[in-house]
Amino acid sequence: MDSNRWSSTRARAARYARHRPEDSTLYRLVFHNRETLQYSWQDQFQAEFGALRDEVLAAFDKYLNCGILLHGCARAVCQECHHSELIAFSCKRRCLCSSCDAKRAVLFAEHLQNELLLPYPHSHQVYTIPKRLRPFFKFNRKLHSHLYQAAFGAWSDLIDDELPGCQTGAVMALHTAGDLLNFHPHVHSMMLHGATDQAGVFHPLDSIKTEYLTKRFQHRILEALRKEQLIEQGVIDNMLAWEHSGFHVFVGQPIKHSDSDARLFVSRYLKKSPVSLKRMEIIETGSEPKVRYHKIKDNCAEHRDFTPLQFLAALSQHIPDRWEQTSRYFGVYSARTRGAKRQRAQSFTPLSEFQPKQKPSKSWAACIKRIFEVDPLVCPKCSGQMKIKAFILGQSEIERITKSIGIIPWRAPPPLATRNSDTLNFAA
Repeated sequence: MDSNRWSSTRARAARYARHRPEDSTLYRLVFHNRETLQYSWQDQFQAEFGALRDEVLAAFDKYLNCGILLHGCARAVCQECHHSELIAFSCKRRCLCSSCDAKRAVLFAEHLQNELLLPYPHSHQVYTIPKRLRPFFKFNRKLHSHLYQAAFGAWSDLIDDELPGCQTGAVMALHTAGDLLNFHPHVHSMMLHGATDQAGVFHPLDSIKTEYLTKRFQHRILEALRKEQLIEQGVIDNMLAWEHSGFHVFVGQPIKHSDSDARLFVSRYLKKSPVSLKRMEIIETGSEPKVRYHKIKDNCAEHRDFTPLQFLAALSQHIPDRWEQTSRYFGVYSARTRGAKRQRAQSFTPLSEFQPKQKPSKSWAACIKRIFEVDPLVCPKCSGQMKIKAFILGQSEIERITKSIGIIPWRAPPPLATRNSDTLNFAA
């Protein structure tokens, strides 16, 4: 193969191309079914999923604006050839937009790696509850805090037994989606694989008693639900008599401080999006369209079929409320502990020498470059460096600019097709 042709082809592939959300399967579903979902929710889905939250509708509305030039954009201009590009704003919604979730996960992972995690071994741990208890957490999102506290409490109990007088730490994230978008609340965590004593000396754990950890987690969850008056002692006794309790704790191998790739991978996984566009497809060959969501795991391919409204209803249960925390910090990583440590370490600095610490801003371009390994501010014409020159909000101005440069600011996604025996109809 001609090396010049290969290098030019690779250069074109490495350039950033604006993603077009209106072409994605999820955008089509939300665009054509958002209003129908709102007005049919009470009759069709309230019994299964509870009342429709305002945050769900707001998230859908914001998502429909994500990546659409007509709803606001930035203008980047090349400093060499003066070529300009329009860059659409993102929605920044949690647990819905896979693009925004990917950028958020990168920032979260780098924050943990560079500023938070101590230079000691950590382990990836997962805490799971049985199906019988999941409806309590499904209809009362305030109960999610018990999952965090029970998980860290169980790990702290093990640390107290193995390393008395020492303090451990954890960064935890709540995942509510199962492999087929079912409601499956479980906690993923980056646990300090050991503990530090009062002198700051780290003591690693030689082995983990997983059975003990599972029993402590089980006890704490059941006790928390009993105090909330959701279950009685008779239910607890019945569940304790099960041969398989349904509670499960997974503890991965310790990740060394030097293995930054593994630490970044696990940290990024904590913030993964509950929905994957790669696993979605819309089947439009039957009498009505259906959404097929695939599970490919352990060499076993499974799928689950939804109607469009059923899919959006199932997705809605994984969208957090506006102020709901989806990650928490415990032990040596808690805000109180870190703040007290910084306060003790402070020393007097003359005012003339004081310089406020400024963290480098994590821009949109930096996130795109880390995720897709392409620089979105490289000029497609001359490969020079582009710079943001203006932010444009007025729709009339955006339409004027896009018309002058020959691009379409927005187009409706294709409707969902339905095939009857005689004719082909299109349902919006």
